[in-house]
Amino acid sequence: MERIRFPYMFWAHEQCARTPHVLTQSGMPNADPALFAGLPGIDLGHPSESALPQVEERLARKFGVDPSRVIVTLGASGGMFLAAARWFRRGSRVVVDRPSYEPFRALPPHFGAECVALDRRLETGWSLDPAEVRAALAGAKGPGHVFFANLHNPTGARAKAGDLREMASAAAEHGGRLVVCEVYMEYAPAEERLHAFQLAPNGVSIGSLTKAYGLGPLRAGWMVLGEEVAAERRELIDHLYLDYVDPPTIALRAFASALDQLEVLARPIARVAEQSRPVWERWLRETEGIQAHVPKRGIIAFPRVEGVSDTAALCEYLVAQHQVDVVPGEYFGLAGHIRVGCALPPELLKAGLERLEAGIRAFRASAAPAAKLGR
Repeated sequence: MERIRFPYMFWAHEQCARTPHVLTQSGMPNADPALFAGLPGIDLGHPSESALPQVEERLARKFGVDPSRVIVTLGASGGMFLAAARWFRRGSRVVVDRPSYEPFRALPPHFGAECVALDRRLETGWSLDPAEVRAALAGAKGPGHVFFANLHNPTGARAKAGDLREMASAAAEHGGRLVVCEVYMEYAPAEERLHAFQLAPNGVSIGSLTKAYGLGPLRAGWMVLGEEVAAERRELIDHLYLDYVDPPTIALRAFASALDQLEVLARPIARVAEQSRPVWERWLRETEGIQAHVPKRGIIAFPRVEGVSDTAALCEYLVAQHQVDVVPGEYFGLAGHIRVGCALPPELLKAGLERLEAGIRAFRASAAPAAKLGR
């Protein structure tokens, strides 16, 4: 029987919100549906008549490129799957990272590529070393690609422009692509954003309105192609035609409307940054037994829980005994850590973090006698 490649998503659909204190979310709460009240009802027009070109035009304007360098996808997940279907073939090598969102590690082998995972480390601010990337690509017999997220999930770390260029250069030496999921980059102010497609001709940027704008149900995603990659647009669209052909027209209408209202949709991010992030940052920096890199932007961090190696067991204990949800690091390929989000009202967040701290202390205490007996 074939193993499940994406167990985290089963957990996310079935078990991530079992208590009143949900600190598992990496995206903002759902946007106000009233923002879309002006849209017509069911639209059965063909997507390519006007709905799809309108979204492509708005995305092209947002990123300052020609529409021919934009592809609309079903969320960032659709963009990641499209990239994998196009480039991560048998005979290619794909450098990914760990900890990471599971599809980065699952998609390359799913399509037959060799997958090489490099370890990010808390002690270096969860950075990905371009020299390690170059070394991992050395000896590749076929195309060599680099595939990760920036801002990073689960740590919130942000790659530097110079590092991105170096990784793109290393991939280019092997005829490959730098494919970066930038869905969390939308949390950063426009002047701070870095995009792979801008930094390198072989760069590919993948994004969506899912996380920062609370619009996950729209599946409103995109791929923006570097100058060199733009020549492959027709082949990429061909993969989409083989998969789902077109996004739903009604969703495209809402997508276009959302792109016209990004300033309004981004206001909750500012409220979280002002009211909730200070509570969360203080907890990450000051809680005994917690080691954390506090990212500058976004709503997630990935602290180490000292003295706890089985964080999957810890998270089940926290739900059952302390009524608080966090994500175990095992789903990101690194036990001993948990992902903690902060997109809650400050009082609810404060209560959740207090429960989390108490639960971790109690879990350690319950595990200590068993450890002594095992000696």
